[in-house]
Amino acid sequence: MSKPPKALLFDLGGVLLRFQPEKAFAVWAEAAGIDPAALAARWAVDDAYEALEVGAIDFPAYTQRLAPRLGIDLPPAAWLRGWNAPIGEPFATVTKLLPALARQFPLYCFSNTNAAHQAVWQPQMAHLLQPLTKVYASWQLGARKPNADAYRKVVADMGFAPSDVLFIDDNRANVAGARAAGLDAHLTTGAAATVRILQEARRR
Repeated sequence: MSKPPKALLFDLGGVLLRFQPEKAFAVWAEAAGIDPAALAARWAVDDAYEALEVGAIDFPAYTQRLAPRLGIDLPPAAWLRGWNAPIGEPFATVTKLLPALARQFPLYCFSNTNAAHQAVWQPQMAHLLQPLTKVYASWQLGARKPNADAYRKVVADMGFAPSDVLFIDDNRANVAGARAAGLDAHLTTGAAATVRILQEARRR
């Protein structure tokens, strides 16, 4: 870290709230009567998943392409229940800092997400995200991390130079993409690490 940031940009899952993908496989496996590890091994970030996260297809269309990949056939309610199971509780040690941070910096969030997930986390996090100026969702933006153009779109809308934006994400590829776009990007390994990054930013 060098110069003081002019704005803070957060990832959502893994930074502001807990996200545990394995819970989706557990729910789907129970519904299908198979081993969760088998489903986890078959799943991948493929073209269909990326299309979902940039709003090109909706969740029912995604499950039509996911079913043959995983080798299971589930009713719509079971697909959705498993899909939303990973969305966990907020990281209290991080979110409790947001009101004070907002008095020093404008705050933003950029998440690779989809309409089905946002329908769950947005109301769940509404009161905690109030200090944020804006939340950018990839499915609404039409672009997703780690594409450098996605960051450029977000930063342009924020109205800051990329180098003036401190970005925190728990995914190495996303951090690399942000750095390629010129952001002051930092990898976090958990809530305690996020708090340390924020405390250091406030002391710059």
